[in-house]
Amino acid sequence: MSEEVNVKKLQSIELEALLSIDAVCSKLGIKYFLVGGTLLGAVRHKGFIPWDDDIDIGMLRKDYEIFIDKAQKFLPQNLFVQNYKTDSEVPFNYTKIRDSRTTFIETCVKNVKMNHGVFIDVFPIDYYPENRIWGTLKNLLFVFIAQRFYSIYFFEKKLHHTFLRKIANFFLSVIFKKTKQAVVAREFIIKSGKKSKLMRNYNGAWGRREIVPAECFDDFVRLEFEGYQLMAPAAYDLYLRHIYGNYMTLPPVEKRISHHYTDKIDLENPYTNYQK
Repeated sequence: MSEEVNVKKLQSIELEALLSIDAVCSKLGIKYFLVGGTLLGAVRHKGFIPWDDDIDIGMLRKDYEIFIDKAQKFLPQNLFVQNYKTDSEVPFNYTKIRDSRTTFIETCVKNVKMNHGVFIDVFPIDYYPENRIWGTLKNLLFVFIAQRFYSIYFFEKKLHHTFLRKIANFFLSVIFKKTKQAVVAREFIIKSGKKSKLMRNYNGAWGRREIVPAECFDDFVRLEFEGYQLMAPAAYDLYLRHIYGNYMTLPPVEKRISHHYTDKIDLENPYTNYQK
């Protein structure tokens, strides 16, 4: 993070939101599960990785669609279900549960007019092609279309002043007049997969390492997380080894840092105080 912040207080706000999500999923009869660094924290630390600043959860596509359609009416008033359907300028293909009483403005989307509260990431988990050629082509198309909004929101101009990127941006701007059209196209690609032995969090931070055996999500258990019993894949060892390798080994001290770059964090005041 780019500024000093009370990490423990940030984590407590996120945990409160996660407990609300847990209750809503139970009410809706659907399953969520800890993924990424949050699952790693549950297994290795029985809670947050001490230097982590976010919570990541996943849902199988069917449960994810139910959640984004119905969760808002059951969540506390301060929590907002944010995705491209509920917040039109959102440039990503997953959902964030935002605490609208707070501010967490990430540098990569600082200019986007949307809710910028402290958040939990909710990732849909989809099937991934077993055919390597089709999988590669699908991945390339997924990444290529992303340039339509990455070039606008995620990179400084100096990083995409290359000839090929200029060409890509030109064609994409012709095909997709608005960012939302590109997001919808990527959603179609993600959801087009047939049932297979592989699954993927297409929006995960680890790229192709997010491609894991479908059996990782066959069954679920509850693991301790900050004193609470929260849902996780029963095959968490298989999942974590695919993404992190020897995941029980702590990283070097210099790498024990958060991975978000922020322009402003305010845990006491809403993001609307900082929007121009």
